[in-house]
Amino acid sequence: MIKKILCGIALVAGFASCNGDYDNWESPQANTENEAVQRLTMSVTPVATSLIDFAELTGDNIQLFTTNLPEGLVDGYTATFSDAEGNETALTATSEGTVTVEELSGVVVTLFGSAPEVRTMTVNVSADVSIVTADGTVKAQKVGEPFTLTAKLAARYVAPAYYVIGGVLDWAASAASKEQKFSHSGANVYDDPIFTITIPAVAGGDTWFAFADDEACDAIGQGDWSKLLGNTLENGNTSLTGNLAPRTELAGIGGEGSICMPASLGADYFKITLNMRDYAYTIEPVTIASQYYVVGAIQGWSDTNKGYLFTPHSKYVLSYTTKWTGAWDLKVWSLADFGNWDMAYGTPVDGDTSAAGPLGGTGAISAPSAEYYTFTIDLSSMTYTWTKLDDQNPTEYESISLIGEFNGWGGDYDLEQVAPHNWHCVFTQESDGMLKFRANHDWGINWGFGGDGEWNVAEGIDKVGVNNGGNIYVPAGTYDVYLNDITNSMLIVAQ
Repeated sequence: MIKKILCGIALVAGFASCNGDYDNWESPQANTENEAVQRLTMSVTPVATSLIDFAELTGDNIQLFTTNLPEGLVDGYTATFSDAEGNETALTATSEGTVTVEELSGVVVTLFGSAPEVRTMTVNVSADVSIVTADGTVKAQKVGEPFTLTAKLAARYVAPAYYVIGGVLDWAASAASKEQKFSHSGANVYDDPIFTITIPAVAGGDTWFAFADDEACDAIGQGDWSKLLGNTLENGNTSLTGNLAPRTELAGIGGEGSICMPASLGADYFKITLNMRDYAYTIEPVTIASQYYVVGAIQGWSDTNKGYLFTPHSKYVLSYTTKWTGAWDLKVWSLADFGNWDMAYGTPVDGDTSAAGPLGGTGAISAPSAEYYTFTIDLSSMTYTWTKLDDQNPTEYESISLIGEFNGWGGDYDLEQVAPHNWHCVFTQESDGMLKFRANHDWGINWGFGGDGEWNVAEGIDKVGVNNGGNIYVPAGTYDVYLNDITNSMLIVAQ
């Protein structure tokens, strides 16, 4: 009946005949190979159904899941891990659903950081299926139902804060006061396990110390020294690098493990860096230089431009006064380290605009605002402070110059204004003689010191200038010359 009806329709439509070329709808339907692949579904069965504790894993690989896809159909899978906020990262798993422990730990760090806490992730598994058929290659992507995975990274405990115990201070008193506190970036301590501090050396003797967290400091207050962190090699170890352990683990070296920096190192300070992810320390002996320089935005972050010299007020306290940019303004270089970025003193937090902070770290120090400030560093405490000037409109000069016996007191050798109210030049004194500074090529404002010749720059590089002060004695030689017309600081430094 069906065949006759179809033929009738064809005739009505104007076909010449009903020749029998038609699909027999009564015959069973068959799927092509392509349709079979497209209709193939993938189910995923989690294997890692309990907490993955990386501290307990012993092998290099871990199986996370299996699927129902036939063996040999896929070479591998893509496992996409996501957190509750939708952040994602992916790994390639083997055909058995296996990944390396190292790769999986990297996923946890990427999504959550390095803290050893229980983390929950959603895992989506997909596979690209390719089958070569008589008609060509059939491709399809298969995605399984997501499953949940929990994991906990392995890490030794890292405390929020650490302190130096001992040094120039009484051991018990320094534990009680916690005044020798390491600087830290403020980030999660497992993501940034680096702590730094600079402490003074004991004058004329060896410097002994160890380390503690808050719990150890509090225990010391109760007479319990067992939680103090010492070196793992020997009591009194003098190495500049080493590993740390609490005294409870140092029975083999008498339970002490104190560190000793000998006086023979000739250091004024010791810069100490702790890497608490590795429970390791490094110590850098520091000798206070006579000259420190600003490197930063005002001089183009140049590693050769020494036109910005700090004014020394004592061996440890120095300052620089100008109008700052208010953004990533500076770091500090000593003369001996100039050009070595690893030795530039910054601060732990890049771009920190605090009015005071720790000196030490890789971050640039920023002025609190784009105004006139005096930036002061204290190398005894390794700190810095910003002091805003009351007068934000200091007197401006068209020029600052040298005049003296070198030119018969009849001309000017101009300095360059390298930063607002800071002037610098390189000057060669051909023969011993007197000179002075003056403003605007005129004697109305001029800078000298004391009586004529009272300041001999061979005996000291800096003085505070006085208007109409005495002439300055400068032996023959080539000098870097600096003047700040706000503070009247004069520096003449032999090259």
